[in-house]
Amino acid sequence: MNPFTAVLIVVVTVAVLAAVLSARASAGKPLSEFGRGRDSRPAAMSESLDNQDLEQMLAATNARRRARGLPERSLADAIREFETE
Repeated sequence: MNPFTAVLIVVVTVAVLAAVLSARASAGKPLSEFGRGRDSRPAAMSESLDNQDLEQMLAATNARRRARGLPERSLADAIREFETE
């Protein structure tokens, strides 16, 4: 067997094995948690950041709605929409 072929087979086998083991180790974890240890942020800080994210997303959505001539949505409207899904 050609040495290049042997090395290629070994490298591909190791890559596939690493991919399978990585997939099994991360099964059930969302991508946002992949590669992270424990979440070190306090709950209050996390909730504050979530609220800031919601406000920014709602502001961007309302800017697009204004540009299209549609009425703006309030935070209560957005929450109500997601609760019904």
